Amino acid sequence: MDSVDACLVHPKEEIQKSAAKALNALLIYHFPVSVKGPSSRLQARVVDKYISIVQTEDNPAATRGFSLALGSLPAKLLAPNCQVLDSVINCLCIASKKTSLVGGEGDAETRRNAIVSLVNVCTTVGIGKTSSSEVVALPPIYRLKRKQTDQVFSALLEAMEDYNTDRRGDVGSWSRIAAMDGLESLSYLSIKATTTFPYSCGDLTSSETPVYVPAFQKRLDFLQTPLENVDSLSKSQEERKIFFDEQLCSSVLCALMKQLAEKLDTVRCKAGECLERLLTSSSPRVSFVPYRRILIQALSLGGQDKNWSDPALTFPLLMKTVNINDFVEPILSGIVVSVGGLTESVSKSSSTALYEWIRGLRSAKAISKLFRMGEGKFILSNQLIECSLYENFSIHVHLVFIGLFHKNKRNGRVLLPLLFTLDKLISHGYLDELLSAENGTFLCSLMACLESEAKGCSDVKRLLAIVTVALSLLRPHLQTVDIVSFING
Repeated sequence: MDSVDACLVHPKEEIQKSAAKALNALLIYHFPVSVKGPSSRLQARVVDKYISIVQTEDNPAATRGFSLALGSLPAKLLAPNCQVLDSVINCLCIASKKTSLVGGEGDAETRRNAIVSLVNVCTTVGIGKTSSSEVVALPPIYRLKRKQTDQVFSALLEAMEDYNTDRRGDVGSWSRIAAMDGLESLSYLSIKATTTFPYSCGDLTSSETPVYVPAFQKRLDFLQTPLENVDSLSKSQEERKIFFDEQLCSSVLCALMKQLAEKLDTVRCKAGECLERLLTSSSPRVSFVPYRRILIQALSLGGQDKNWSDPALTFPLLMKTVNINDFVEPILSGIVVSVGGLTESVSKSSSTALYEWIRGLRSAKAISKLFRMGEGKFILSNQLIECSLYENFSIHVHLVFIGLFHKNKRNGRVLLPLLFTLDKLISHGYLDELLSAENGTFLCSLMACLESEAKGCSDVKRLLAIVTVALSLLRPHLQTVDIVSFING
């Protein structure tokens, strides 16, 4: 054990991974655990020690190695009771946060390893109600409860927003890639553990009790059960086990859609692969996917394998799905960064796809959709747009461009490409409907955001981009706007 621990803090990643594998084999075949769980000495030597190092150590090599080691522990040490399992999950969730620090600085490898270990813990322990046989087994194993599963899902979804950078570039992408794999695996585990699904008939009010439908396998078991055993089977199903629901499914798909729209080839490739598997999986089948048939058709899934890292292939397919209301904000939030990025192939392909989409809205007389993209108002419309990928619009689409300004104040990674994208759209006339609207909401909000970002900004590139956007607004039909005084200020 001492030799393995020494290798876990080695600066080379390959040695740390090998040490984690050795740790798993050593603990599985040695250190027996009784029906009462691990001894206090073993608990302190392994689990408590590793958690303490991850939480307090200032050496990045140590936090990287021991966060990886926590995910390599066997179930007999991870989950002898709910308290130990809670402590492991809490430790890894905190270490995976994009704001976590090691020795006063962020460490991308520690965050990534913590995400990988979180998924490994869920896979090792399992999700669902712990049966009585497992509690009295040798050794006892406790599975993840709904609260713990939600905590892991939240950590993975938060990791999808990790855009930390250092001299090596976008190191936050390591966490995002690991989180995408984790979301896919955890979704499958949660669906398999779910025995009851909430069902809405469409006419239930908020005050009425929701209807719950057993999972298909449970219904099949019921039909195949002899009549004399029906009562006992019904009693065993009284406790509903729901680990995957509509809101969770939407969050996972939206996070993947946003990554599929971003500028890094490796990130788009991973997002596309995970998304394709989730949408086409039959065992288990992912429930609650909005407009599944349209989504699969738009992305051309089910045929030959696709190279999702190819921007010329990915962005045109992706923009076919943006007309599904659930995905408008995440896709546009991601594609804005790609359009204004510095990689020519990505910028060109994403720009072309975005322009084609806006032209399609115009030709389909769907300018109301374009208004929602910028203003984020409640617009209820029952008009069916005559296009195979367009659906009825009856949902609130949050502001995208103005929202990105508010969410990313002083964040050059997002604001610089956002300003470049705005300049392109304004110069080509694609935002004329928004800018010339009688209420002037979008224009006023945009000017306020530009002014706010310009004040105190020391980034010359960003200042020049702000001035360029402001100058682009100097059009004949916008002379009433006091842009000149803004520039002079």
